[in-house]
Amino acid sequence: MSTLKVNNLQDTNGANNSTPEQVAQGRAKAWINFNGTGTIAILDSFGISSITDRGTGKYTITYSTAFANSNYSFSPMPRGNSQTFGPLNRDDLTTTNSEFDSFDGNGNRVDRDILGGVFFGDV
Repeated sequence: MSTLKVNNLQDTNGANNSTPEQVAQGRAKAWINFNGTGTIAILDSFGISSITDRGTGKYTITYSTAFANSNYSFSPMPRGNSQTFGPLNRDDLTTTNSEFDSFDGNGNRVDRDILGGVFFGDV
């Protein structure tokens, strides 16, 4: 395997300069798309080692590589028009996993057929 070391990246027109650090800081460190009903299963992912079903509408996502701290950003993504979905609170994000709940429009926890999330931060 080779290593490419550069100070600056550009597109083929010589524009849109970025440093490797800017690229590393701005790309998702992990993402997941999974079935949240019945026997939950990862449909596709990057940087995720496992998911755990903690009960109706309650899930834990475990990362393949730990984040540097628990101040990373997590954007959950539900499937459904009238339902809401979000993390419990910042205390539920650790460097190795995140816990979140899926809710319906009335605030009740519900399982979803398709769920996902994107994670940004330092690793």
